[in-house]
Amino acid sequence: MDDRFKQELRATCRGEARFDEPMTRHTSFGVGGPADAFVLPGGLDDLRATCQLLASRDVPILPLGDGTNMLVSDAGWRGAVLCLTKGLRAISFQGEIGSAEAGASLSVFSRQCQRAGLTGLEWACSVPGTLGGALRGNAGAFGGETFDRLLSVEAIETRTGQTLLLKKEDLPHSYRRCDLPPGLLLLRGAFALAGGVPGEIEARMDEILSRRKATQPLYERNAGCIFKNPAGASAGLLIDRAGCKGLGVGGAVVSDLHANFVVNRGGATAADVLTLIERVRQRVRQHAGVELETEIRIIGETL
Repeated sequence: MDDRFKQELRATCRGEARFDEPMTRHTSFGVGGPADAFVLPGGLDDLRATCQLLASRDVPILPLGDGTNMLVSDAGWRGAVLCLTKGLRAISFQGEIGSAEAGASLSVFSRQCQRAGLTGLEWACSVPGTLGGALRGNAGAFGGETFDRLLSVEAIETRTGQTLLLKKEDLPHSYRRCDLPPGLLLLRGAFALAGGVPGEIEARMDEILSRRKATQPLYERNAGCIFKNPAGASAGLLIDRAGCKGLGVGGAVVSDLHANFVVNRGGATAADVLTLIERVRQRVRQHAGVELETEIRIIGETL
């Protein structure tokens, strides 16, 4: 990005625009090289104008929430990161329909559903990240997933700035996957919930949170589950049985608490994590004959 374009981007974005921004500051793993541009739009109109400018210059766009469930390469991102947690995080309710913008915290949305006496998203109280990321990867936990109660999403066409409404059936999806049409950026999701008793909903959420605290490395930097569960099997159990707990490369280590988590014990690089992922894959392949597929998104160019 040349200085002239940087000035144009700053003038267009009413929020905040930074350049050569280290992604270590914006990912739950705490790794990742610099993004050419890091933009925090102040709202929908700001996002629309910024998207149209970037698209007109063919600048690659990476939407970002809380930076969970992703690994950014050490070389970083050659394009613009659009972080939605500042200007697109509203949550609202109309009867038994709950809606949240893409930058809203998924766990906060879940908790507000509980306080409103609405059930259906209890599982989400334990999931870090934002609604946009949850929709993009059909996130789930403890028997629930994002598309279970989804009604529709709103998205923006980045090149034209047009806002579209897509029903659930318009979005091909499966386990930990949503095939969003190219050129669209998610803005909001609407969910069909059901009436419930706030205290009973909270009790279920407390149980889920207790189970998560007992089984996952919450107090170490990580990106959530590294691999998808193969059909009929647990990735964590396969990794454990292959003797991978405690296996490490540099500052990246397979968690002793949950084998499907890689934690950053300090100073880990994306290259460390990628090397460790391949070693785990190889061991599971040799031990169980199963080819593990990554659940985390691997972003950016390799060195």
